[in-house]
Amino acid sequence: MKKKLEENKESLKATGELYKDFYEEERRPEAHKISFINFRLEREWYGVEISKVKDVAKVSEVTFLPCAPPYIAGIVSLRGNILSITDLKKLFGLASSPFTKESRILVIYSGEFETGIIVDEVSKVADVELNKIDPPLDTLEAERADYIVGECKIGDIFFAILKVEKIFALNG
Repeated sequence: MKKKLEENKESLKATGELYKDFYEEERRPEAHKISFINFRLEREWYGVEISKVKDVAKVSEVTFLPCAPPYIAGIVSLRGNILSITDLKKLFGLASSPFTKESRILVIYSGEFETGIIVDEVSKVADVELNKIDPPLDTLEAERADYIVGECKIGDIFFAILKVEKIFALNG
């Protein structure tokens, strides 16, 4: 098992060392698992590390921003804060669809920055063992490859792990 963990450690380091802190046992001894919030965009499943999620909210009225990039859906007022909203479907080249009662805004943050992403459905929190996370597939489409740090399967759901920092790089 330790050998498999070391192999997985090297694979994840190659994807930009996003999870390097999870391997330093003196800083985080419970590092054998990471929790993700799983969400759906059309038929595809994704996950965001739960420590990078500030809130999950129903989609309210999104105000259009003129001259914004096409992947910015607009802004919303959420619990007294004005928040920009990123449309991952446009970013990933997926077809747009109207909001449903299952649609949610996932408020993600990195350091002092936060933004919302619109998702079709939030499923659940999944605890994933590090040795179950694989690097992204080499066949991943170019417009998505930079936003995915790894992939894994929980039960019958195969999901890609979103690289939150890349979304902030778009807006910064």
